[in-house]
Amino acid sequence: MMHCTHGEAVVEGGDGDGNCCTAQRGARRPGWGAALIALGLGLVAGAGRASAAPPAPEDAPAAEPAGEAAPATAGAATWTWDAVVAEVLKTHPLMKAAKADLATFEAKLSQADWAWFPAFKLEAGATITPQVTGTPLQSDTDWGTIGYFASAKLEMVQPVWTFGKIEALKRAAAAGLDVSRAQMAAARWELVYRIGQAYMGKLLARELRGIMDVGRTWIDKAEERMERLREQDSMEYDQLEHLRLKTRLAEFYMLDAESKLLETRSAEGLRVLLSLPPGAEVTLSEQALVPTRFEMLTADEYVRLAMANEPTLQVGKAGIVAQRALADSKEAEIWPDLVIVGSVAVADAPEIENQQSRFANDPYNTSSAGALLGLRWNLDVPQRVFRADEARAKALKTEYDVEVQKDLVEVKVRQLAQDLANKRELIDVLATAQKAAQGWLTATWDTYDAGFGNFRDYMDALVQFYTRKVGYLQMVYDHNVLVMELSRAVGVDIRTVTAADVPAGR
Repeated sequence: MMHCTHGEAVVEGGDGDGNCCTAQRGARRPGWGAALIALGLGLVAGAGRASAAPPAPEDAPAAEPAGEAAPATAGAATWTWDAVVAEVLKTHPLMKAAKADLATFEAKLSQADWAWFPAFKLEAGATITPQVTGTPLQSDTDWGTIGYFASAKLEMVQPVWTFGKIEALKRAAAAGLDVSRAQMAAARWELVYRIGQAYMGKLLARELRGIMDVGRTWIDKAEERMERLREQDSMEYDQLEHLRLKTRLAEFYMLDAESKLLETRSAEGLRVLLSLPPGAEVTLSEQALVPTRFEMLTADEYVRLAMANEPTLQVGKAGIVAQRALADSKEAEIWPDLVIVGSVAVADAPEIENQQSRFANDPYNTSSAGALLGLRWNLDVPQRVFRADEARAKALKTEYDVEVQKDLVEVKVRQLAQDLANKRELIDVLATAQKAAQGWLTATWDTYDAGFGNFRDYMDALVQFYTRKVGYLQMVYDHNVLVMELSRAVGVDIRTVTAADVPAGR
């Protein structure tokens, strides 16, 4: 099967749980240290009381589901979530490989279905010979005259009873078809998860780019003012503050480089997933990174969904059926096959009169036909018995492997469900904290600008605001990607299922 290592954008297949081929790392979790941005901006904005007012901080975006924009139409310059998913599932080599694998199993099933069809064998030939005249029992050969001889023989073998061989192969082929369908589902969810990483990463990079652009403006202004005050030997010049600014300036540009790297990774991840040529631009229709909202179920309900839908478990369950059927087929090979064997033969040497010879093996007989009930039996019985035992052991091992996989899936689903629940709560907390920090910043700036406050209070407020803002965006990114990861883990889109869709069970 095909799966990629978590955090990489798929280029080629894997097995649904982390074994990916080459991959361009999509929008991995950016480790920012968001306070550094805020500290740099705070020192910039507070470099002098005569500075202009700070940029108006934005409120936390309203909570709306991601990917709900109008779908991109043919030839449109922007991509919606649904349009990206549809295009990737249509063009990506991983899905094409899964579909080719499905076609292979369909062919195997057709082979098993047609195993009852009679097998035919045709042998025909013609040659130039010296002319032969006379009768089959008394003939003369004229070496100076050219004649010919032609013959054809058609044989047929029709299975009558195979002691379950064909039925077992049909069951195995049908189970193999189920395996391939489950592998296609695993490939589909793997790609959706990778799309989620790159898509949300691009939105996050765009949001951070806006913060960086504002911060760069303030840094340039502060640096220019500090340099001017130093050249003028002004009493307002504070060497300590200037040194702090230079220190934060290096940190800011390091974070700016991280932001650009995130943007490149996400953009290239989407481009590769969409199978677009190098240099192609992927413009998203969404303008802001907002949390995906949906009705969240309990961990027990997600576990029951996973037991019924998770692709790797479905592969294992179908594999058990296939292994049992193959074991039945191996056991059936111990027994013979009953078949009907028929043949029809014709031969022609036109110079021979009355070609119906009394000898059955006379090559000049013009025709022969017959049918019989035959027994076809390979008598290496001991070896076939041992092969059947081996097949039974493999089937039993597959069953135990599936039981282990169920436990692993349950643990993973419960962890993801708890992590997602935590992030849902933290998004709301950080949104509230961001609004509070905005009010704090506005109040401290008004006080500072009026001459009643001090630089330290204003800087603290600015640090808190930008820390909360970047932290909020990071949490939204983690939350939205986790929605895709939990969907992959249970095998269904958790945004669309309700408690009524959950199978009954423990």
